[in-house]
Amino acid sequence: MTWSRRNVENPSDRVILEQAEARELFHNWEQTKNRDLIRARLERAERIYGSGSRDRIRAYMAQMREGTLE
Repeated sequence: MTWSRRNVENPSDRVILEQAEARELFHNWEQTKNRDLIRARLERAERIYGSGSRDRIRAYMAQMREGTLE
C-alpha cells in the first residue's frame, strides 16, 4: 500500500471554496436576477482562485439549478 499526503476522499480546498462561491452567487441570482453583480463576482473569483475558476463555478451553479449539488 502506498502512502499519500493528500486524502483523495476529501476534495481540495479550492473545490470547497469554489462551491461556496457558487452557492452564494446562485442564491444571489435567485433573489436579485442582477447579471452585472454576478458577472463582476465571477471576474473577482477568476482573480482569486485562478484561471478556469469562472467556468468551474458556473458548472457548480448549473448543478445546483439541476438539483445534483446541494
